[in-house]
Formats: sequence, structure tokens, C-alpha cells
Amino acid sequence: MGDGTKAVGTPGAGDDVVRAEPCQGFIAPANGAVKLRRILIPVDHEPNAQAALEEVYFLATGLGCAEIEFRLLHIGAERGMPALSLPHRPGWKWEERLAPGHAVERILDQESEWRPDLLVMATDGRRDFFDALRGSTTERVLHFAHCPVLAVPATND
Repeated sequence: MGDGTKAVGTPGAGDDVVRAEPCQGFIAPANGAVKLRRILIPVDHEPNAQAALEEVYFLATGLGCAEIEFRLLHIGAERGMPALSLPHRPGWKWEERLAPGHAVERILDQESEWRPDLLVMATDGRRDFFDALRGSTTERVLHFAHCPVLAVPATND
């Protein structure tokens, strides 16, 4: 459509820009070496992030990652950090951060500033009409993140 309009369902101009930057993974394609030292985990009271913590534990343990910095990020300080059971191992460090603002923007800001090797998010899919139009928080972060994103289905605890 050369008249400046865009058909519904066609990729936007921003899609080409975002996808033009390759996402560097944490496993080197040349030799299979694992570089998983920083993991950003946005958490909230809903969806419950415990399943995401368990999956990242199994992933990091299975890959033999001895030293990892985990950053739990909770957006919206009004209810505080949700209660979670953190897996502890020698060499693993956990940091909790509270940040005000819009979830997608703050998550992407932290991802850009801190440069994690992996971003892990609990997801319960689309919750309402607006999520159906714009995508869930996880979908929007996945679209714009510059590192791999592991989306883990939330538990109903």
C-alpha cells in the first residue's frame, strides 16, 4: 500500500528495525560454550513467578553455571516484592529491585542497562481485551528485548 496506510495484520515499520538487530544467545554457536552469568527475572503477585524461578534453576544447574547474578525486578512498589522461594547455590547471588512505572518500559530499561544474558518471565497469557489487541506484557517484552527471553507458564498458586 503505497499511500501511507497499513493493512491490519501486516508488520509495522518498527518490526523491521527490532528484528534487524540479532539477539545474541548465551550459547556460543562456534563451540557450544555457555555464557549465562546474569539473569533478569521480572516478578509480580500475578502471575505467580515461582514456576519461572524453578525453571531457571533447572536450566542453570543443567548447564553447569556456577556463578550467576539473578536480579528480581518488581514494578509497582505499592504491594512490595512478592514472597518467593529462591533457590540458593554457592556462587549464585540474588538481588531484589523495586521500580515504579509501566511494566514493559521498566523491564526493557533494566534489560538495556544491566545487559542480562537471559530474561525469564512468568506468563499467564492474555488477560483481557487490551492484551488481545496489544499483546500480553511477556509478548511485548519478547518483541523488543535484545537478549533471549524464556516465557514460563505461571502456576495457579
